[in-house]
Amino acid sequence: MRLGAGVLLCLLVALLGEAGAAVDKVPTVLKIPKPQPDSQAAQSYYLQLLRLALEKGAAGRPVPALQETVMMEQGRATYELNRGTMIDVYWMGTNIEREQKLRAIRIPLDRGLIGYRRFIIRADRQAEFNAISTGDGLKPYLACQGLDWPDVDIMRAAAFRVTEVAVLEGLYQQVVAKRCDYFPRGYYEATSELAQRAATYPELVEYQSMVLHYPFAIYFFVRRDNEMLAQWIEQGLERLIDEGEFLAYMEKHPLTRHVFPLNKTITHIHTVHISNPFLPVDTDFSNPRYWFQPADFSPVVDESAPR
Repeated sequence: MRLGAGVLLCLLVALLGEAGAAVDKVPTVLKIPKPQPDSQAAQSYYLQLLRLALEKGAAGRPVPALQETVMMEQGRATYELNRGTMIDVYWMGTNIEREQKLRAIRIPLDRGLIGYRRFIIRADRQAEFNAISTGDGLKPYLACQGLDWPDVDIMRAAAFRVTEVAVLEGLYQQVVAKRCDYFPRGYYEATSELAQRAATYPELVEYQSMVLHYPFAIYFFVRRDNEMLAQWIEQGLERLIDEGEFLAYMEKHPLTRHVFPLNKTITHIHTVHISNPFLPVDTDFSNPRYWFQPADFSPVVDESAPR
């Protein structure tokens, strides 16, 4: 039996409607990667922030549960987000390539604090590092960074020497073994990580006299065509900012609370700024609504480089 053109049109409209509804259907569960063994504090920070954003942006919709799946490095996470089967949302450092492949929610999840890098070094090398006062003086030294971290490209673009290590724990081991000279960590990361490893790596300390800064952000990412979820998370984060809960969260969470207030008496005397050519050109890291600014830290010596 032949169907008339009108019937076919109705069937097509119905099918398209069902497809659209499937895309916009509120998920009951959102899958995220399982944390690395030594990343529980960071996992807690981003997971709780994601949950808060989902609650704030729900607008009457049921808030999906968050389910951890398997551990994965950032390169694989990008791949799995695109596939849309193993994970639905993840937090990662951003760059142009990732923002082209995925849908970024472009609100820095720590107000860009991750881009202010403190160094983990051997305690017996502090005097050697004290003699460094500029970016040029730091360039001959070899930094350790993680595999697939955007920081690697940023530092190399500024002519810093960098070696990559696949496993987080291996980065500490490389510094101890003198296979690299320093391990730059986000402003709030080194203190807690070294405290956890004090018995294992008594040779390591957090160097207090220099900070390396580049504009950098960790964003939530979802699959590129998952606009409904992206807008939900974005609206939730915006509400958290409007209501003062975003900064309050940072000031209270165990991962970040020890660095506040940022303008308290500080010990570092040199801040070296380098550019980040891997940020999309429209990234407004001078916007204080979303980003901390260098003046928030009040360093004694601020060696600026063109951005």
